[in-house]
Amino acid sequence: MSNISDILQGEYESEYGNEYDLSVQKQFSKPKIYTASGNLKKRWYVYFSYRDPKTNTLKRQS
Repeated sequence: MSNISDILQGEYESEYGNEYDLSVQKQFSKPKIYTASGNLKKRWYVYFSYRDPKTNTLKRQS
């Protein structure tokens, strides 16, 4: 019989390690859609951020 803490700990593990390990910085953000508040006359676009290897900061791309 498994211990409850073993079960819960396994829920947060992934193939990349612990999902909540903040020491590992994400290289990309999830893509998002800018919808101009639903205004169809304005331009909509998808944007995301990536980690710049030179500055180690996230930069937005649209």
